[in-house]
Amino acid sequence: MRVALWGPLPPPTGGITRWMRNYLDAAAAAGIEADVIDTSPRGASIDSTSRLRPVRVVRAGEALATLHRLLAQRRPDVVHLCTTLFWATARDGLAVELCRRAGVPAVLHLRLSPQIIAWHRALPWPARQAVRAVMGRAAAVITLSEELERYVEALVPGGRVLRIPNPVDTESFHPAAASRSPGGPLRVLFAGLITPQKGVLELARAVLAVEGLTLALAGPRGAGGAAGASRRLDEALGELARQGRLRLLGEVPEAAMPAVYRDADVFCLPSHGEGMPNALLEAMASGLPCVVTPVGAVPEVIQGEGGRAALLVAPQDEEALRSALRSLRDDPSLRAQLGEAARQRAVRRYASGAIMAEYAALYAELAAASASRPGPRDERRAPDGSARRGCEDQER
Repeated sequence: MRVALWGPLPPPTGGITRWMRNYLDAAAAAGIEADVIDTSPRGASIDSTSRLRPVRVVRAGEALATLHRLLAQRRPDVVHLCTTLFWATARDGLAVELCRRAGVPAVLHLRLSPQIIAWHRALPWPARQAVRAVMGRAAAVITLSEELERYVEALVPGGRVLRIPNPVDTESFHPAAASRSPGGPLRVLFAGLITPQKGVLELARAVLAVEGLTLALAGPRGAGGAAGASRRLDEALGELARQGRLRLLGEVPEAAMPAVYRDADVFCLPSHGEGMPNALLEAMASGLPCVVTPVGAVPEVIQGEGGRAALLVAPQDEEALRSALRSLRDDPSLRAQLGEAARQRAVRRYASGAIMAEYAALYAELAAASASRPGPRDERRAPDGSARRGCEDQER
């Protein structure tokens, strides 16, 4: 199956770039040949507060030109477009239209959940209709949460809307071979963009208030946000550092992240808003007990056949966060129970092979429907049949 994959690659950090790498790593085993159209704004971060800037306009034009060449010269079976909408709606709408004119089905993959709903509802009526039209012109729309799935279904009645979760490599991310000997502080890990919006302020304060805990932060410090919250975060982290209870790991290379999870006792993501966080899936696959907030698709992620695989606390509820961390500190059996449930849930539902099979099945369905419609199909393939990554760079 020949797929043109549209989305950002590193150096920008964020959930979409992590998903792109996971997809590419697992594509060949799923029978997918992937051409990448890199949409990343060079050197800029990828997050829900991203704004339209001149460099993004230039990159959008380059990506659309690359897609146009790819559709004309290599004719993929499907184009898979990853997007958060927002400012990129116009760009991605043009990409969908290019695919429609070429007779190639386009999959629109929405990478956020409640943020998209709130943003769309706040738009003026003409803009809401334009976003609706973009979704309606896609051959299929993939969502990450049940809430967003139902919202999009209402926007595009009769459209192909489905929910497919993010994949995680459950072979690379796995529990430590041996449990840690008792004694010593409980090691709490946060992985992601270090900002107040991710709940790191509440987490730092909760760790300060509960004895017997240390905090490790894996990720870059995020820019922007309210100045007061950022100042309070700096103060809390500074106090933890003075007490010798803070490890700032910085932006950890992807290959080193499995070891970071195995070196922790608890994973905590008290975020104010998420889609489906890759870090939570990685922590669950690593067998860590997790403390999370019920935002985006998180409640669906942790709710397994045997009950919840994590402790839930309300966003910005520092007292509840302290209580959850204290209970995990004091109850090793609870940590073991939650960690085992998390690992089982990750393996059964989010393993890369299973999720890639869902993508492949969707592609096959859309490609078959497209082939049954009148119109020329260019069946040219790469001479060696190998996966084609980074076609943007090859064509320049």
